[in-house]
Amino acid sequence: MASIRATGSAQRTTLDLGAISELLFRTATEGLVVVDRDGRIVLVNPRLAELFGYGENELIGKTIEDLVPRERRGDHRKERTAYQQAPRRRNMGGDTELTGLRKDGTQFPIEVGLNVLDLEGERFTMGLVTDITKRRTTEQALQRSYAEMEERVEVRTAELKHAEQATREALEREKELNALKSRFVSMASHEFRTPLSTIMSSVDLIGRYNSGANSAHVQRHVTKIRGKVKELTVMLNDMLSLERLEQGRTEGDPSTFDVVHVIIELIEDLRDLAKPGQEIRYEHTGEQRGVFMDQQMLMNIMRNLITNALKYSGEGLVVDVHSWIREGSLHVEVRDRGMGIPAEDQQHLFERFFRASNVMTIQGTGLGLNIVKRYLELMGGTITFDSTEGEGTTFRFTVPTNTKT
Repeated sequence: MASIRATGSAQRTTLDLGAISELLFRTATEGLVVVDRDGRIVLVNPRLAELFGYGENELIGKTIEDLVPRERRGDHRKERTAYQQAPRRRNMGGDTELTGLRKDGTQFPIEVGLNVLDLEGERFTMGLVTDITKRRTTEQALQRSYAEMEERVEVRTAELKHAEQATREALEREKELNALKSRFVSMASHEFRTPLSTIMSSVDLIGRYNSGANSAHVQRHVTKIRGKVKELTVMLNDMLSLERLEQGRTEGDPSTFDVVHVIIELIEDLRDLAKPGQEIRYEHTGEQRGVFMDQQMLMNIMRNLITNALKYSGEGLVVDVHSWIREGSLHVEVRDRGMGIPAEDQQHLFERFFRASNVMTIQGTGLGLNIVKRYLELMGGTITFDSTEGEGTTFRFTVPTNTKT
């Protein structure tokens, strides 16, 4: 009997290695099998018998190939013979795929570690057998998940590519439509200008040479026609201005001019748009009148604000225009006493094509204030407004008097 003595300060204990080995052999959580040179099983532990579905004593005397699937037994014998001729320790794992055969005929994946034992002149091989069914199942599940993930990634990638292509095509169509829209607006605006100019010239001639009993009656119609032509002209100018702004083709041409003189001329031109009894009152505060900026842009801004004030005010009401120059900037205020802007619409007022909910029955494009704001941005100016529905609206804008647009 092999033994080892361990000496302590209090007592001496003798450990029986044979008993310990027997205990470890029988309680090991892995299967253990010992075979002789002929491959016959001479010893198994309870765990190995359990793995293969046998009683512990049933396996003694069987060959190790009885635990291998039939189609693999011939190869296994050759491998066992080669191993005995050049025995070596083989750890668990590795690249070799091994399969065990249970008593009931079912198969399961295993890993086997080998070691050689030489006892009393006999050579034995001991195998450590592990059931890797759970691990293999987990690996297969991971592989399936990985494959499914790859498939989803491929599908998603294809969807994204399709969406990208669709977006690119939509952008191209949008560009084509915008180009077509711009060409149409430009063409239509220019084409309409010629007949409108002809109509206006004819109206002026009628007014100039009109006489007789029906003179006042004719004059009223002439004034109405003149006003409508100017409204159409303003609308066409708005569309042309927007088209130039959208295309980035708006360039300033600053010059020095008398702002009071220019505003008075503009107001006189817009009087034909006034409803019966409406009045445009203009006042300039201060002696300074000269400014350096783009005159056409300033007139477009003023024209839109005064036209809106007249359009959205009732008959007999006054539109006040006030200007002054202070600290290097031109300040202008346009105030009406019309229908005002609903509170819920005010945040959208400068958006393109936006029209307040209380003016849908009145002719308009929804472009004017958007153009005003964009012109002011080009000129380095700002605009604000106050409005109460049913009481009126006041717009105030400021532009540097030395604008280099």
